[in-house]
Amino acid sequence: MQIISLSSLLEVGTSEVEVFDYLSSFLCEKNNDVESFLHNNAIENEKRSFSRTFLVIDDEIGEMQDEIIGYFTLLIKEFTFQEGVTGTKRNKVSYGRNAEGFNSILIAQLGRADKYKGVVKGEEILKFALHNCEIICNLAALGIVCVEFDPIDKLVKFYESQNFKILQQNKNTDKLLAYIKL
Repeated sequence: MQIISLSSLLEVGTSEVEVFDYLSSFLCEKNNDVESFLHNNAIENEKRSFSRTFLVIDDEIGEMQDEIIGYFTLLIKEFTFQEGVTGTKRNKVSYGRNAEGFNSILIAQLGRADKYKGVVKGEEILKFALHNCEIICNLAALGIVCVEFDPIDKLVKFYESQNFKILQQNKNTDKLLAYIKL
């Protein structure tokens, strides 16, 4: 497996149509948002420097060579603490018990292709994402990584098993916000 940035695909002279077709080969029926983002928003967000998307590519497994195993998208985002978040939690995330908010690296998308379920674990794709977050932390001193996700038991267990801590629930979207300190 190797990681290829979407920006590098767009820069090497590959036409945008070819990149679009390549991204469209990614299928994730269990999570339409993950599939839709890669198909419909990733290129535009990349060109606008709104986010950076990285593809996990299969460079070893016979016929499936160069297929997209999964991907992740990173961006810097400011979060506001919701009412009810304790001073202790605020302090852990922002180093201020009375802080109103904090900046973090957001893993905005994280997904695995249906074809690779049972072949590649989600933890492996998350590990690649966190490695890139560590690089950002070393360059820009952003040591908090967040994920937002639907409050589904399987997702809660997944992120908690990877040492993420639930911080709050977004009142508008009902998504949970979890964090990890690098």
